[in-house]
Amino acid sequence: MAWKFGSEVVRLSVVTQALTLGIICILGAILQPVSGNYTCPLDFSILNKYPYVAQQAKIKDVQCIVLSDALEMVLSEYLRNSTYFLLPPEVVPTCLDSYQSQLSSQGADMNITALCDASIPTYLSRGTDNCQGIQRISDFQRIVSNYTMNSVNQSCSGTLSDGDYSQNVECAACTKQMSSLTSYLQAYNASGVHSGCQNYSSMYVAAVVNTAGPEDAHTASCLFSIFPIKSQKKKMIGAYIAIGAIASALVGVGVALLFYVRYRRRKIAEQKAFVKRNTDLLEGSMQSGNGSLMFTIEEIKSATHNFSREMIIGSGAYGNVFKGILKNGQEVAIKRFKNCSPAGDKDFVHEVEMISAVRHRNLVALRGCCVASGGVVEGHQRMIVIDYLPNGSLQDYIFKSNKPPLDWPTRQKIAIGVARGIDYLHYGVQPAILHRDIKSSNILLDADFDACVADFGLARFTPEGMTHISTRAAGTFGYVAPEYSMYNQLTERSDVYSFGVVLLELISGRKALITSDSDHTTTTLIADWAWGLVKAGTWEEILDKKMGNRGSLEEMETFVLLGILCAHPLVGCRPNITGALRILENAQKLPSVPDRPIPLTSPRGNILKTLGTSTGLFTEAGFQSYSSTSSDGSYLGGR
Repeated sequence: MAWKFGSEVVRLSVVTQALTLGIICILGAILQPVSGNYTCPLDFSILNKYPYVAQQAKIKDVQCIVLSDALEMVLSEYLRNSTYFLLPPEVVPTCLDSYQSQLSSQGADMNITALCDASIPTYLSRGTDNCQGIQRISDFQRIVSNYTMNSVNQSCSGTLSDGDYSQNVECAACTKQMSSLTSYLQAYNASGVHSGCQNYSSMYVAAVVNTAGPEDAHTASCLFSIFPIKSQKKKMIGAYIAIGAIASALVGVGVALLFYVRYRRRKIAEQKAFVKRNTDLLEGSMQSGNGSLMFTIEEIKSATHNFSREMIIGSGAYGNVFKGILKNGQEVAIKRFKNCSPAGDKDFVHEVEMISAVRHRNLVALRGCCVASGGVVEGHQRMIVIDYLPNGSLQDYIFKSNKPPLDWPTRQKIAIGVARGIDYLHYGVQPAILHRDIKSSNILLDADFDACVADFGLARFTPEGMTHISTRAAGTFGYVAPEYSMYNQLTERSDVYSFGVVLLELISGRKALITSDSDHTTTTLIADWAWGLVKAGTWEEILDKKMGNRGSLEEMETFVLLGILCAHPLVGCRPNITGALRILENAQKLPSVPDRPIPLTSPRGNILKTLGTSTGLFTEAGFQSYSSTSSDGSYLGGR
C-alpha cells in the first residue's frame, strides 16, 4: 500500500508538473503576441491630403527621395506632439508596416525596406548616432542656444508660399536661413555625429517655428517638396481660364488673318501692277527679231541656284551679277537690279533699250529680261540676261595677281576690240550712243580674249545735229573727261578720253589713278604720269613689267602715245574713236602729240617754273601761249 500510495503521489506530482508546464506554454503563446504588437505613434493618414507622394513613389529614380521626404513630414507632426524627433526602436517595424499600408491604399504597393536598402528603418530609430545625439526639442534648443534664431523665426514663421506652391521669395528666404542653421549644427562639435542635421533643421522649423505646422500645404511644399492635389474647383477655374484664353486667341488670330488677307491682296495687286508696268515698258523697248526672251523668275532661280553667293561674278552700285546656266546648257550672266522704285524702273528699261538697240561682236548681247515680284521677302525683281564671257573683266586680268599676265598680242587684240565696239556705238547706229562709263571693269573678255563693252546703264542717245549733250556728270572718277566733270558737257570725245585711260591701264598694268610711292598721299592721273615719262625720254618704263612676248618698240610706243593723245585734257586735241581705231590697226599714222597743260594739282613751284617767271602773268616774259603742233587739226581724225 505504501508503495501504491507512493506511486499515486509520484503520479500526482507528474500530472501537476505537466499541468503547470501546459499552463505556462498556453500563457506564453497568448501573451507573446500582446507583448510584440506595438502601436505606431505616427499618423500616416496625413498622406491622404497628398496623393502626390504615392504617385511619385511609382517613379523609379525618385522613389526613395519622395518616401524619405514624406516620412520626414510625418515625423515633424510627431515631433510637434511628442517633442521627440525619432521613434523608439521597438515601434519602427510597426510604423514601416503602417507606412506601406498607407501607400498601398493609395495605389503604391511596395516594400520600402527592400526598395531603399534598409536606410529608412535606420533613419527612423531613436539613438545616439543621430545629429549631435539630439533626441528631443530641448536637446536641439540647447545646442542652438548660442545661435541667433531671430532670422530663422522671422523668415520661417509665416506662410511659405504665394498660393501656387512654388518656390517663391518667402520660401527661398526660409530655406536660406535653415541652411545656415544646418551648417551651425554640423560644426557644433567636431567629435559629434554630423549626419541627419539637415533633416533635424527642417523638422524643427516645420514643427516648432512655423505656426501653420508641417501638415500645411505651403509648409509641406517648401520644406519637404510635397505638393497637394488641386481641388476640382480650382481645376475648373483653370479650365475656364484656359478656354477663355483659347477663345481670345482664336478671335485674335481671326482678326489678324482678316487683316493679313487684305494686306496680301493689296500686295499681290501691287506686285501684278509692278510686273505689268515693267512688261509694258519692255515691250516697247526690246527690239523685235533680236532673239531676246522674257524669262520667268523660276527659270532665273534655277539657273543661278536660287541666287547662290557662289554664283556671283560681279557687283556694283546697281546690284550683283550672277552666272547662270539655262536648261539648254547655255551659260549666261544675269544682272540683278537693286533699286525697285519708279526711278529704278526707268533705269532698268533704259538699259534694256540701249542693249537691245545694238548688235556687234564687241558689245555684249541681250539674251532676255525677267520682271517678277516676290513680296516682302524677295521684293520686286528686275534682271537683264546677257551673254556670259568666261574670262571675266579686263580689270581682273590687269590688276589681280591670281590671273596670268597678258602678252602683247593679246593686249593689242583687246585694245582694238574695245575701239571697234565704241566706234559702232558712235557711228554704227542711229541715233548715236554715248556710253559714258568706259572703264576696265566694263570690258569683258570671252574665251578667245575678244573684248566686249558692257554695262549700258549710263548710256545716252545723241540727238541728231547736236555737238554735245548738257547733262549731269556720271561715270567713274579717273575715267571721266575733264569737260564732262567740270562743265557737264558730254561729247563723243568724252568716251574717247575714257578709252585712252583704259588703253594706258592695259599697257602699263597700273590703275587710272596712281598713288605716289613716296608719300602715298599724292594721286596722279595715269595720262599725266605717262606723259611725264615720255617727255623724260623713258617711255619704256610705262610698259607692264609682267608683260611677256612683247611687240616691237615702235608698235608699243604708238599705243602709249595714242593712249596719252586720247586722254588729253583738251577736247580738241583728242582724235575721234574712228581715228584712234585706224591708228591701232596701223591704217593711219600717229600724229604729233601736243603738250599737256600742267596738272591742276601741281605744286606752286612747278606752276611758276612752267610759266617761266616767278613774278606773275602780266609780263611778256611770264606768258607762254599754248599751241598745237598742227594748225589744221588733221591728226584728230575729224569726221
